[in-house]
Amino acid sequence: MGKLNVTAPAQKTADSLPHSTADTTAGDAGQDGPLPAVVLIGHGSLRSASGAAMIRIAARLRAEGIADQIEPAFLNFSRPTLADALQRCAENGARHVHVQPYFLIAGAYVQQDLPQLLETTLAKFPGLTASLAPAFGYHPALVDLAYTRLAAAAPELAQPASTINTGTTNTGERGLLLMAHGTPIAAANAPLAHVLADLLRRTGIAHGRVAFLDCNTPDIPEGIAELAQAGVQRLITLPYFLHLGRHVREDLPQLVAQARTTWPQIEFRAAQHLDYDLRLVDVIRDRLDAIAEPSATLIDDQGNR
Repeated sequence: MGKLNVTAPAQKTADSLPHSTADTTAGDAGQDGPLPAVVLIGHGSLRSASGAAMIRIAARLRAEGIADQIEPAFLNFSRPTLADALQRCAENGARHVHVQPYFLIAGAYVQQDLPQLLETTLAKFPGLTASLAPAFGYHPALVDLAYTRLAAAAPELAQPASTINTGTTNTGERGLLLMAHGTPIAAANAPLAHVLADLLRRTGIAHGRVAFLDCNTPDIPEGIAELAQAGVQRLITLPYFLHLGRHVREDLPQLVAQARTTWPQIEFRAAQHLDYDLRLVDVIRDRLDAIAEPSATLIDDQGNR
């Protein structure tokens, strides 16, 4: 039977970075040089092309020699599945696999669904062990990537914040809505507030809200209403999502279109979702490096500690 380091990434405050969940005594974890095998796992979508960016990131990680083997996988809907990826690792002789969640926060999928699926799937591969790395959480590279998306939607934001504040551009009437999915584990949203705070400082925008598509409050219409009531006249909407799935293609644009009708006095500018960017490689490299910390409890496939 395989063994799994299944301690889910602990929730951190907005002022700290997530750290590892791995046990350096398991398999090849913690060795110097490239990691032996990595599975990069995202959510998946009914739109088969939505995971293309993650597959490109996996290829880039492979090209940079971050691991001897890197396999993409998806939790739901899309292929390859986690079982497919672990099968490929086992066939190539891996004894230990580091599973990197391709998720922005450690919500229910990362803390509950993924450990359960990994434990169940690992039981099919005797002699194979696995460690679960942290979700992306807060990372300066993610802030930088989000800022790039904002600056593309509103080029004047590329100016230094001090220049914007003292020049002719009135940022007091500008707002930023960071649109996230939401999770039943509300505390997992803490990194989003940290990202928003950094973006407001960097851009000089006076008003900002994190709003959610599901599970949490404020929802997106409520977040827009709060910003409108604060006097915002120009609003930048940022989909803080990795994949171009149904939420980004359809749900969010529909909500923003409805808001344009409700708040005709507001000029809306839509930023791109995070998508493919080499800064995500930096985030993943740091999260995989964190696996070397001896902070997880080793649990076998029967749940025994």
